[in-house]
Amino acid sequence: MKKSILTILTFVLVIANLVLTINLTLNVIPQAKAANELITKVCEAIELDIASSDADESSVPLDQIETYDLIPEDSTITVNLAKGGDGASHYAVLAVTLSLNTASSAYETYGANMDAYASKMKSIVTSTVSSFTIDEMQGDQLKVQTAIKDKLNALFGASNYIVAVDFPKATYQ
Repeated sequence: MKKSILTILTFVLVIANLVLTINLTLNVIPQAKAANELITKVCEAIELDIASSDADESSVPLDQIETYDLIPEDSTITVNLAKGGDGASHYAVLAVTLSLNTASSAYETYGANMDAYASKMKSIVTSTVSSFTIDEMQGDQLKVQTAIKDKLNALFGASNYIVAVDFPKATYQ
């Protein structure tokens, strides 16, 4: 009789364990899927950030970088910014400095005569900055600088000629 009671007790515990395992599985799997999706999105964002930093200033040795004051601090430009959510007109007063890669093949062609292209570069800076709102300029200035850098590199036909665009003086109103 004791063996049958132990067998029945073991069987009941196995069934209870099976029910609890099924319950746990049904409750945990959807949350695990949501966590996996979140982890995947974070990984994609990190990969995009790593991919976008291929030819930045940090990958070029300091002795191969030359700065060019496109718009010096003493002669800033004023740019009308795109209207934001408030509908008001806003302005950016900027000085712009470019970091040039002296090892780039484009530097041999354009480096000594950058002043000849200054008006075209200023036009690109003005049109690019004017497409952003004041909130975008203040919140993510690096995005604006990267957009300018990419357009200027396209102008010179080289992806590694201009490695950084800096705003040594930037005032938003």
